[in-house]
Formats: sequence, C-alpha cells, structure tokens
Amino acid sequence: MKVGVIGVGVMGQNHVRVYSELPDVKLVGVADVNKEAASAIAKKYSTKAFTDYRELFKEKPDAVSIVVPTSMHKQVAIEAANAGINILVEKPVADTIENAQAIIDACRKNNVKLMVGHIERFNPVISAIKENIKDDKVVSINITRVGPLPPRIKDVGIVIDLAVHDIDLIRYLIGSDFKKVYGLTSKNFSEKEDVAILSFEMKNGVLAHITTDWLTPFKVREINISSTNKYIRGNLLEQKAVEYSCYKEDGSYITKDLKVPIGEPLKLELQSFIECVKKNSTPPVSGCDGLKALQIALDCIK
Repeated sequence: MKVGVIGVGVMGQNHVRVYSELPDVKLVGVADVNKEAASAIAKKYSTKAFTDYRELFKEKPDAVSIVVPTSMHKQVAIEAANAGINILVEKPVADTIENAQAIIDACRKNNVKLMVGHIERFNPVISAIKENIKDDKVVSINITRVGPLPPRIKDVGIVIDLAVHDIDLIRYLIGSDFKKVYGLTSKNFSEKEDVAILSFEMKNGVLAHITTDWLTPFKVREINISSTNKYIRGNLLEQKAVEYSCYKEDGSYITKDLKVPIGEPLKLELQSFIECVKKNSTPPVSGCDGLKALQIALDCIK
C-alpha cells in the first residue's frame, strides 16, 4: 500500500517514521510548506519531498496522514478525498463543526475512509482499562493531562488541542454521550486558553472531570476511574494501571497490576488505519467520533 504524510512537524515526523517501519507499506512522499524540513525528512526515510501536497497526490497514494495545523484540515482533507485518497487526519478533526462536517461529507461522497487520530484510544493502558471495567458500574472518571507549552501550537487553545483527547476517551470508555458540560478556562501565557478545568455529566449518569494545562514543567497523563466495586489508576505515559478493590473497615484493600502490553500508541493507530483501508472496514475512530469530541470541546469554551 502506498502512503504519504502531509505536514512534517513533530507529530508528522513520527507518522513518517512509523509508516517506514510497517510491512507492506511504501512511503511515496512527504509534503510540507517548509522545503528544508520536507527535504530533510524525505532524505532520512528515502522518499520524495514536496512543498505542495497536490504534487504528492500525483504519486497516487492509497492513503495519507494529514498532520497540518488544525485550521488547514478542511482544505487539505477535502482535496485528498476528491482525489480518491483515504485519510487519517490528526485530532481534532477540524477547527469548527461546519468544517468537520464538510470533511465527513467529502469522504462519504468520494467513498474514501476517514479516520481521526485520537491516539489515546490506542494506548495499551486504555485498552486494559476498558476491558477491566466492561461489566462494572462506573461512577466517575478523573483525567489529568498537563505539561509545558508546546511551541508548535499556535492556532488552537488547550481544550481543542489536549482536552479533546480526554473528551473522546470518556465517551469511548463508558459508551455514553454527554448530557451536561461545564468548563472553566484561563489565559496566562498564550493568546488562547492554556488552563482548563472541565466537568461533565454523562447520559448514563457517570460524572467526569478533566484537568489540563500548559503551565506544568513536566508531563502528567493520568486517569482514575471509580466504580461501585473498585478503583483504577492508570498512567498513560508509563503504560501502567493498578486496580484497588476489597476495601475493609480497617483501611486495608487489595491491589492488582493490570496486564498492559507495552506498545507505541501511534504505531498501533496507524496499523489499524492501514488494516481498515486494506480490508475496506469501518475505521475504529470515525469522522463522526471526531465531530462529537470537537462539539463537546467547543461547548467547553463557549
């Protein structure tokens, strides 16, 4: 299968690296408006460099990763769809609901696959937790996602860039949509919001909370889930999860490490994308999934 990558910033370079490692996948080119960056990454991975993604389309890729600024997603994705190319677009799917819907419509019209890069769904910790809680009555979910301000982010704030990960995870883990949305944000060192405290009530009664910021000097990616019979703490960076259960009046309890296979989330994500294109199956994270996550994120910053 022939693939290409549009946008070779930090995340785009990772897409290039992973594609180059996948069997039966040929990287036919990379595109970026920065000629030096495109040429450097193309040389490193023995492929072609383009400053115009339309020139990349002439290489007839079966699929492309779109890893450009969010404000450019609509233009690039629609042109790729019109060229008959299957698409993985990095999250968020777009910058507005209208633009997201336009991407979805273009992909349907041209009968191409559209997958949204909500990478945390492919984190082995999330897979282990989802399996562990499938028969439980979940009461609450608390997620912390903090770290320093990334220099690459210019066009969106922290809710659209980071919290959208966790908005999607909450919906994915408990299989319910959002009923009530509450958002508090502040701007401190950025033109857009760089701190957000978000709370939700889900349609199935689960309460959820997200704390995220670009002020913390180190990364934290943690998820804590309470059910009626256990408590689970997961570390998405270390890929570890622990279950706490059988609480006693004397304060004792039982702990158990969940079995979490080590794996790179991006590699698992791109493997899944390639498989759905090869097998003509439904992408595990659809355009509609991306649209719903974006809608809630936008509701948080109204």
